[in-house]
Amino acid sequence: MKVKRFLVIIILLIICNGCVPDSRELDQRSMIVGMAIDKGTEKNYAVTIQLPILTEGIGQGVEAAPGGQEFEAFHEEADTIWDAIVKIESLTPTVLFFGHLKAVAISEAIAREDLDKVINFLDRETTVANQVYLLVVEEENAEDFIKRESPLVQLPALYLSRFFDADQKIARAQGVKLFEFLRDSNMISGASSLPLARSKGDQMEIDGMAVFEDYKMAGKLLEREVGISELLHDNEISSMNYTTVLDHNGVKTTVSLTRMDLRANIDYKKSEPVKFQIDVKGDAEIIDVATVKELTDLEFISKLETKMEKEIKEEIKRTTAKMQEMNVEPWLLGHRVWATAPSYFETLDWRETGWRDAQFDIDVTFNISNTGQRGKYDKQKIGR
Repeated sequence: MKVKRFLVIIILLIICNGCVPDSRELDQRSMIVGMAIDKGTEKNYAVTIQLPILTEGIGQGVEAAPGGQEFEAFHEEADTIWDAIVKIESLTPTVLFFGHLKAVAISEAIAREDLDKVINFLDRETTVANQVYLLVVEEENAEDFIKRESPLVQLPALYLSRFFDADQKIARAQGVKLFEFLRDSNMISGASSLPLARSKGDQMEIDGMAVFEDYKMAGKLLEREVGISELLHDNEISSMNYTTVLDHNGVKTTVSLTRMDLRANIDYKKSEPVKFQIDVKGDAEIIDVATVKELTDLEFISKLETKMEKEIKEEIKRTTAKMQEMNVEPWLLGHRVWATAPSYFETLDWRETGWRDAQFDIDVTFNISNTGQRGKYDKQKIGR
Protein backbone atom coordinates (compact mmCIF):
# COMPACT_ATOMS: atom_id res chain seq x y z
CA MET A 1 0.00 0.00 0.00
CA LYS A 2 2.88 2.38 0.81
CA VAL A 3 4.45 1.72 -2.57
CA LYS A 4 1.13 2.43 -4.34
CA ARG A 5 0.67 5.68 -2.45
CA PHE A 6 4.22 6.73 -3.28
CA LEU A 7 3.65 6.01 -6.97
CA VAL A 8 0.38 7.98 -6.98
CA ILE A 9 2.11 10.98 -5.39
CA ILE A 10 4.95 10.82 -7.95
CA ILE A 11 2.43 10.66 -10.84
CA LEU A 12 0.45 13.62 -9.46
CA LEU A 13 3.62 15.69 -9.10
CA ILE A 14 4.58 14.91 -12.69
CA ILE A 15 1.11 15.85 -13.94
CA CYS A 16 1.00 19.10 -11.96
CA ASN A 17 4.47 20.06 -13.13
CA GLY A 18 3.46 19.46 -16.75
CA CYS A 19 0.41 21.72 -16.48
CA VAL A 20 2.40 24.88 -15.74
CA PRO A 21 5.41 25.01 -18.10
CA ASP A 22 5.37 28.81 -18.00
CA SER A 23 4.79 29.18 -14.26
CA ARG A 24 6.37 32.41 -13.03
CA GLU A 25 6.16 34.67 -10.01
CA LEU A 26 4.16 37.88 -10.39
CA ASP A 27 7.30 40.02 -10.25
CA GLN A 28 8.69 38.08 -13.23
CA ARG A 29 5.85 39.19 -15.50
CA SER A 30 4.89 42.50 -17.06
CA MET A 31 1.11 42.44 -17.03
CA ILE A 32 -0.33 44.12 -20.12
CA VAL A 33 -3.66 45.71 -19.14
CA GLY A 34 -4.22 47.89 -22.20
CA MET A 35 -3.13 47.96 -25.83
CA ALA A 36 -3.41 50.42 -28.71
CA ILE A 37 -2.85 49.62 -32.37
CA ASP A 38 -2.24 52.37 -34.96
CA LYS A 39 -0.86 52.72 -38.45
CA GLY A 40 2.91 53.09 -38.22
CA THR A 41 4.79 56.05 -39.70
CA GLU A 42 7.66 53.87 -40.97
CA LYS A 43 6.30 50.33 -40.56
CA ASN A 44 2.86 48.74 -41.03
CA TYR A 45 1.82 48.87 -37.38
CA ALA A 46 2.49 50.97 -34.30
CA VAL A 47 1.73 49.04 -31.11
CA THR A 48 1.47 50.59 -27.65
CA ILE A 49 1.06 48.56 -24.48
CA GLN A 50 0.07 49.81 -21.05
CA LEU A 51 1.72 48.27 -17.97
CA PRO A 52 0.80 49.05 -14.34
CA ILE A 53 3.78 50.21 -12.30
CA LEU A 54 4.48 47.70 -9.55
CA THR A 55 7.09 47.81 -6.80
CA GLU A 56 8.33 45.25 -4.33
CA GLY A 57 6.40 45.29 -1.10
CA ILE A 58 7.66 44.78 2.44
CA GLY A 59 6.01 41.39 2.53
CA GLN A 60 5.80 38.82 -0.19
CA GLY A 61 4.87 39.68 -3.79
CA VAL A 62 4.44 43.15 -5.28
CA GLU A 63 2.25 46.18 -4.75
CA ALA A 64 1.28 49.32 -6.66
CA ALA A 65 3.74 52.18 -6.74
CA PRO A 66 3.00 54.70 -3.95
CA GLY A 67 1.85 57.92 -5.59
CA GLY A 68 2.71 59.35 -8.98
CA GLN A 69 1.82 57.79 -12.33
CA GLU A 70 0.31 54.33 -12.00
CA PHE A 71 1.21 53.03 -15.45
CA GLU A 72 3.88 53.15 -18.10
CA ALA A 73 3.36 52.93 -21.87
CA PHE A 74 5.78 51.30 -24.32
CA HIS A 75 5.57 51.92 -28.06
CA GLU A 76 7.22 50.24 -31.06
CA GLU A 77 6.64 49.92 -34.80
CA ALA A 78 7.02 46.81 -36.96
CA ASP A 79 5.57 45.20 -40.07
CA THR A 80 3.57 42.73 -37.93
CA ILE A 81 1.85 43.20 -34.58
CA TRP A 82 3.78 40.34 -33.01
CA ASP A 83 7.17 41.72 -34.12
CA ALA A 84 6.27 45.06 -32.50
CA ILE A 85 5.48 43.27 -29.24
CA VAL A 86 8.73 41.32 -29.40
CA LYS A 87 10.60 44.64 -29.74
CA ILE A 88 8.70 46.05 -26.76
CA GLU A 89 9.62 43.03 -24.64
CA SER A 90 13.29 43.83 -25.19
CA LEU A 91 12.65 47.12 -23.34
CA THR A 92 11.17 45.50 -20.22
CA PRO A 93 12.98 43.54 -17.47
CA THR A 94 10.35 40.81 -17.36
CA VAL A 95 8.19 38.66 -19.64
CA LEU A 96 5.14 40.29 -21.25
CA PHE A 97 1.89 38.62 -20.18
CA PHE A 98 -1.50 39.12 -21.89
CA GLY A 99 -3.59 37.31 -19.31
CA HIS A 100 -4.75 40.56 -17.66
CA LEU A 101 -5.43 42.48 -20.88
CA LYS A 102 -8.69 44.41 -20.42
CA ALA A 103 -9.10 46.63 -23.48
CA VAL A 104 -7.68 47.05 -26.98
CA ALA A 105 -8.05 50.47 -28.65
CA ILE A 106 -7.85 50.44 -32.46
CA SER A 107 -7.41 53.56 -34.58
CA GLU A 108 -10.02 54.33 -37.21
CA ALA A 109 -7.38 53.97 -39.92
CA ILE A 110 -6.69 50.38 -38.84
CA ALA A 111 -10.42 49.70 -38.45
CA ARG A 112 -11.09 50.68 -42.06
CA GLU A 113 -8.29 48.60 -43.60
CA ASP A 114 -6.52 46.08 -41.36
CA LEU A 115 -8.83 45.05 -38.53
CA ASP A 116 -8.70 41.41 -39.64
CA LYS A 117 -4.96 41.34 -38.83
CA VAL A 118 -5.64 42.65 -35.30
CA ILE A 119 -8.46 40.19 -34.63
CA ASN A 120 -6.40 37.33 -36.00
CA PHE A 121 -3.54 38.14 -33.60
CA LEU A 122 -5.81 38.48 -30.55
CA ASP A 123 -7.67 35.28 -31.36
CA ARG A 124 -4.48 33.23 -31.84
CA GLU A 125 -2.63 34.46 -28.73
CA THR A 126 -3.82 31.87 -26.20
CA THR A 127 -3.24 34.06 -23.13
CA VAL A 128 -5.60 36.78 -24.43
CA ALA A 129 -9.02 36.24 -22.84
CA ASN A 130 -12.13 36.19 -25.02
CA GLN A 131 -13.56 38.72 -22.56
CA VAL A 132 -11.22 41.55 -23.60
CA TYR A 133 -13.06 44.70 -24.76
CA LEU A 134 -12.47 46.19 -28.22
CA LEU A 135 -13.10 49.80 -29.29
CA VAL A 136 -12.39 52.13 -32.21
CA VAL A 137 -10.77 55.54 -31.62
CA GLU A 138 -11.90 58.43 -33.83
CA GLU A 139 -9.92 61.46 -34.96
CA GLU A 140 -6.67 60.64 -33.11
CA ASN A 141 -4.11 57.92 -32.57
CA ALA A 142 -5.23 55.07 -30.37
CA GLU A 143 -1.88 55.48 -28.56
CA ASP A 144 -2.82 58.98 -27.34
CA PHE A 145 -6.23 57.78 -26.25
CA ILE A 146 -5.01 54.75 -24.29
CA LYS A 147 -2.48 56.94 -22.42
CA ARG A 148 -5.10 59.47 -21.30
CA GLU A 149 -5.72 59.43 -17.55
CA SER A 150 -9.16 60.07 -16.09
CA PRO A 151 -9.54 62.04 -12.83
CA LEU A 152 -11.75 59.16 -11.63
CA VAL A 153 -9.59 56.16 -12.61
CA GLN A 154 -5.91 56.79 -13.25
CA LEU A 155 -5.26 53.53 -15.08
CA PRO A 156 -6.87 54.10 -18.53
CA ALA A 157 -7.44 50.41 -19.37
CA LEU A 158 -9.17 49.90 -16.02
CA TYR A 159 -11.37 52.95 -16.74
CA LEU A 160 -12.48 51.41 -20.04
CA SER A 161 -13.21 48.06 -18.42
CA ARG A 162 -15.31 49.68 -15.67
CA PHE A 163 -17.11 51.88 -18.19
CA PHE A 164 -18.35 48.90 -20.22
CA ASP A 165 -19.06 46.72 -17.18
CA ALA A 166 -21.39 49.48 -15.92
CA ASP A 167 -23.64 48.58 -18.89
CA GLN A 168 -25.05 52.05 -19.54
CA LYS A 169 -27.71 52.46 -22.24
CA ILE A 170 -28.31 54.82 -25.19
CA ALA A 171 -26.09 57.67 -23.99
CA ARG A 172 -23.12 55.29 -23.90
CA ALA A 173 -22.07 52.72 -26.45
CA GLN A 174 -22.28 49.08 -25.46
CA GLY A 175 -19.11 47.14 -24.74
CA VAL A 176 -18.18 44.45 -27.26
CA LYS A 177 -15.88 41.61 -26.24
CA LEU A 178 -13.56 39.73 -28.56
CA PHE A 179 -15.71 36.60 -28.69
CA GLU A 180 -18.84 38.66 -29.42
CA PHE A 181 -17.18 40.42 -32.35
CA LEU A 182 -15.91 37.12 -33.75
CA ARG A 183 -19.30 35.48 -33.31
CA ASP A 184 -21.21 38.18 -35.21
CA SER A 185 -18.54 38.50 -37.91
CA ASN A 186 -18.87 34.79 -38.65
CA MET A 187 -22.63 34.96 -39.20
CA ILE A 188 -24.29 35.06 -42.64
CA SER A 189 -24.14 38.85 -43.01
CA GLY A 190 -20.49 39.06 -41.94
CA ALA A 191 -21.35 42.24 -40.03
CA SER A 192 -20.64 43.38 -36.49
CA SER A 193 -20.04 46.55 -34.47
CA LEU A 194 -17.61 48.09 -31.98
CA PRO A 195 -17.97 51.13 -29.69
CA LEU A 196 -16.56 54.47 -30.83
CA ALA A 197 -14.28 56.52 -28.58
CA ARG A 198 -12.60 59.91 -28.71
CA SER A 199 -10.90 62.41 -26.42
CA LYS A 200 -12.91 65.34 -25.14
CA GLY A 201 -10.60 67.74 -23.35
CA ASP A 202 -9.00 65.77 -20.54
CA GLN A 203 -11.75 63.14 -20.61
CA MET A 204 -12.46 59.95 -22.52
CA GLU A 205 -15.75 60.04 -24.42
CA ILE A 206 -17.29 56.76 -25.59
CA ASP A 207 -20.41 57.21 -27.65
CA GLY A 208 -21.67 55.63 -30.88
CA MET A 209 -20.83 52.38 -32.66
CA ALA A 210 -18.64 51.59 -35.66
CA VAL A 211 -20.26 49.08 -38.04
CA PHE A 212 -18.15 46.48 -39.83
CA GLU A 213 -18.63 44.15 -42.76
CA ASP A 214 -16.02 41.45 -43.44
CA TYR A 215 -13.72 43.06 -40.83
CA LYS A 216 -13.72 46.47 -42.55
CA MET A 217 -15.38 49.53 -41.06
CA ALA A 218 -18.34 50.53 -43.24
CA GLY A 219 -20.10 53.26 -41.24
CA LYS A 220 -21.23 54.55 -37.86
CA LEU A 221 -24.30 54.48 -35.65
CA LEU A 222 -24.77 57.61 -33.54
CA GLU A 223 -26.91 58.77 -30.62
CA ARG A 224 -30.29 56.98 -30.47
CA GLU A 225 -29.34 54.73 -33.39
CA VAL A 226 -27.12 52.86 -30.90
CA GLY A 227 -30.10 51.92 -28.72
CA ILE A 228 -32.20 50.88 -31.71
CA SER A 229 -29.30 48.75 -32.92
CA GLU A 230 -29.13 46.94 -29.58
CA LEU A 231 -32.89 46.39 -29.65
CA LEU A 232 -32.79 44.81 -33.11
CA HIS A 233 -29.73 42.70 -32.24
CA ASP A 234 -30.74 41.41 -28.80
CA ASN A 235 -34.56 41.80 -29.02
CA GLU A 236 -34.51 43.98 -25.92
CA ILE A 237 -32.94 47.01 -24.30
CA SER A 238 -33.39 48.05 -20.69
CA SER A 239 -32.87 50.93 -18.26
CA MET A 240 -32.32 53.57 -20.89
CA ASN A 241 -33.05 57.29 -20.68
CA TYR A 242 -35.04 59.25 -23.24
CA THR A 243 -36.15 62.88 -23.62
CA THR A 244 -38.92 64.14 -25.89
CA VAL A 245 -41.02 67.27 -26.40
CA LEU A 246 -44.80 67.00 -26.05
CA ASP A 247 -47.33 69.54 -27.33
CA HIS A 248 -49.98 69.69 -24.57
CA ASN A 249 -52.67 72.36 -24.24
CA GLY A 250 -50.83 74.52 -26.74
CA VAL A 251 -47.58 74.41 -24.75
CA LYS A 252 -44.47 72.49 -25.79
CA THR A 253 -43.30 70.61 -22.71
CA THR A 254 -40.00 68.74 -22.38
CA VAL A 255 -40.45 65.34 -20.77
CA SER A 256 -37.64 63.01 -19.66
CA LEU A 257 -38.18 59.28 -19.17
CA THR A 258 -36.09 56.80 -17.20
CA ARG A 259 -35.97 53.03 -16.66
CA MET A 260 -37.23 52.68 -20.20
CA ASP A 261 -37.44 49.07 -21.37
CA LEU A 262 -38.14 47.95 -24.94
CA ARG A 263 -38.78 44.37 -26.03
CA ALA A 264 -39.00 43.34 -29.68
CA ASN A 265 -40.56 40.29 -31.30
CA ILE A 266 -39.10 39.92 -34.81
CA ASP A 267 -40.53 37.62 -37.47
CA TYR A 268 -40.48 37.57 -41.25
CA LYS A 269 -42.76 36.81 -44.16
CA LYS A 270 -41.56 34.69 -47.09
CA SER A 271 -42.22 37.26 -49.76
CA GLU A 272 -40.20 38.84 -52.55
CA PRO A 273 -38.50 40.86 -51.16
CA VAL A 274 -38.52 39.54 -47.58
CA LYS A 275 -40.70 41.50 -45.14
CA PHE A 276 -39.74 41.70 -41.45
CA GLN A 277 -42.46 42.16 -38.84
CA ILE A 278 -41.11 44.05 -35.81
CA ASP A 279 -43.48 44.26 -32.83
CA VAL A 280 -42.13 46.41 -30.00
CA LYS A 281 -43.57 46.75 -26.51
CA GLY A 282 -42.15 49.33 -24.16
CA ASP A 283 -42.65 51.02 -20.81
CA ALA A 284 -40.95 53.77 -18.85
CA GLU A 285 -41.24 56.11 -15.89
CA ILE A 286 -41.44 59.91 -16.07
CA ILE A 287 -38.47 61.38 -14.24
CA ASP A 288 -38.73 65.05 -15.23
CA VAL A 289 -41.30 67.43 -16.71
CA ALA A 290 -40.31 70.97 -17.69
CA THR A 291 -42.52 72.57 -15.05
CA VAL A 292 -43.74 71.34 -11.69
CA LYS A 293 -47.11 72.97 -12.44
CA GLU A 294 -47.79 70.62 -15.34
CA LEU A 295 -50.18 67.98 -14.04
CA THR A 296 -49.53 64.62 -15.69
CA ASP A 297 -53.19 63.68 -15.98
CA LEU A 298 -54.65 60.87 -18.10
CA GLU A 299 -54.81 63.09 -21.20
CA PHE A 300 -51.15 64.05 -20.80
CA ILE A 301 -50.10 60.42 -20.33
CA SER A 302 -52.14 59.26 -23.33
CA LYS A 303 -50.56 61.91 -25.56
CA LEU A 304 -47.09 61.01 -24.30
CA GLU A 305 -47.59 57.29 -24.96
CA THR A 306 -48.78 58.03 -28.50
CA LYS A 307 -45.82 60.36 -29.08
CA MET A 308 -43.37 57.71 -27.87
CA GLU A 309 -44.90 55.04 -30.09
CA LYS A 310 -44.50 57.32 -33.10
CA GLU A 311 -40.92 58.34 -32.24
CA ILE A 312 -39.68 54.79 -31.59
CA LYS A 313 -41.24 53.63 -34.85
CA GLU A 314 -39.53 56.46 -36.74
CA GLU A 315 -36.20 55.72 -35.05
CA ILE A 316 -36.40 52.08 -36.16
CA LYS A 317 -37.28 53.13 -39.72
CA ARG A 318 -34.43 55.63 -39.85
CA THR A 319 -31.83 53.22 -38.43
CA THR A 320 -32.77 50.30 -40.69
CA ALA A 321 -32.85 52.60 -43.73
CA LYS A 322 -29.34 53.86 -42.88
CA MET A 323 -27.96 50.32 -42.76
CA GLN A 324 -29.81 49.35 -45.96
CA GLU A 325 -28.23 52.30 -47.75
CA MET A 326 -24.80 50.96 -46.66
CA ASN A 327 -25.99 47.43 -47.52
CA VAL A 328 -24.69 46.20 -44.16
CA GLU A 329 -26.88 44.23 -41.73
CA PRO A 330 -25.36 43.88 -38.22
CA TRP A 331 -28.42 42.53 -36.37
CA LEU A 332 -28.48 38.85 -37.42
CA LEU A 333 -31.83 39.29 -39.19
CA GLY A 334 -30.52 37.48 -42.25
CA HIS A 335 -29.10 34.75 -40.06
CA ARG A 336 -32.56 34.10 -38.60
CA VAL A 337 -33.92 33.53 -42.10
CA TRP A 338 -30.93 31.35 -43.06
CA ALA A 339 -31.30 29.21 -39.93
CA THR A 340 -35.07 28.66 -40.18
CA ALA A 341 -35.69 28.64 -43.94
CA PRO A 342 -32.40 27.93 -45.78
CA SER A 343 -34.05 27.17 -49.14
CA TYR A 344 -35.99 30.44 -49.08
CA PHE A 345 -32.85 32.31 -47.95
CA GLU A 346 -30.97 31.11 -51.05
CA THR A 347 -33.50 32.95 -53.24
CA LEU A 348 -32.83 36.31 -51.57
CA ASP A 349 -29.21 36.97 -52.67
CA TRP A 350 -28.82 38.46 -49.20
CA ARG A 351 -25.42 40.14 -49.43
CA GLU A 352 -26.11 41.75 -52.83
CA THR A 353 -29.77 42.82 -52.90
CA GLY A 354 -31.66 40.79 -50.29
CA TRP A 355 -30.93 43.07 -47.33
CA ARG A 356 -30.99 46.32 -49.30
CA ASP A 357 -34.49 45.57 -50.66
CA ALA A 358 -35.97 44.13 -47.44
CA GLN A 359 -39.20 45.70 -46.18
CA PHE A 360 -40.38 46.36 -42.65
CA ASP A 361 -43.76 46.34 -40.93
CA ILE A 362 -43.26 48.02 -37.53
CA ASP A 363 -45.75 48.16 -34.66
CA VAL A 364 -45.01 49.84 -31.31
CA THR A 365 -47.02 49.75 -28.09
CA PHE A 366 -45.82 51.97 -25.25
CA ASN A 367 -46.98 52.38 -21.65
CA ILE A 368 -46.09 54.89 -18.94
CA SER A 369 -45.77 52.76 -15.82
CA ASN A 370 -45.07 55.56 -13.31
CA THR A 371 -45.64 59.30 -13.57
CA GLY A 372 -43.23 60.19 -10.77
CA GLN A 373 -45.90 62.60 -9.52
CA ARG A 374 -46.86 62.57 -5.86
CA GLY A 375 -49.41 65.36 -5.98
CA LYS A 376 -50.45 68.67 -7.49
CA TYR A 377 -48.27 71.30 -5.89
CA ASP A 378 -50.19 74.48 -6.81
CA LYS A 379 -53.30 73.68 -4.74
CA GLN A 380 -55.25 76.66 -3.40
CA LYS A 381 -54.99 77.16 0.33
CA ILE A 382 -58.07 76.52 2.41
CA GLY A 383 -59.11 79.25 4.82
CA ARG A 384 -56.46 81.64 6.05
